[in-house]
Amino acid sequence: MRRLLLLLTTTLAATAHASPIPMDGPNRMSGLWLMNTAAVDAAAQTSSFHICVGSPVRDDVLAHPGSALANCRDERWSKDEHYSYYQAVCDAKGGPAVVEGKFFGDFKYNFQGEFTTTFSSTADGVKVAKTEIDGRRLAPCKSDLPEGKFLIKGQDGVGNLNLGEPIRPPAR
Repeated sequence: MRRLLLLLTTTLAATAHASPIPMDGPNRMSGLWLMNTAAVDAAAQTSSFHICVGSPVRDDVLAHPGSALANCRDERWSKDEHYSYYQAVCDAKGGPAVVEGKFFGDFKYNFQGEFTTTFSSTADGVKVAKTEIDGRRLAPCKSDLPEGKFLIKGQDGVGNLNLGEPIRPPAR
């Protein structure tokens, strides 16, 4: 009995610390999402925007988070019991950059995470850039809201996004 308990404990411990298994990128539930991003440094300002994730779900923003840089390759997602991980090599000013992300949440109503981009050569005085991201699903998308469009306060006529009112074009 003691041997069985020892074997079971060892097996459970090894399983809990197993390497992440490959997966496709996570998909958020369709609807209107509020996204907050902030660089991880003392003077960072949070940037917020809304985005409509369509149905059927096509979530290129989350499936390819390194796409802010050019020509990402070797993109892969993996997960373990608690986190989803992203890795890619992308082109940046001065050479390749390694993008790594770590996320948690259900991706249906919320998720949080952090990206780390390590540049092969210093880009604008930065060797390593870290960004935190937080997403919350707010409601279904309104019918006149284009799928995948970023809605940023102060642009494209967006003020405080009131879900009960239609989005109006900016006054000219």
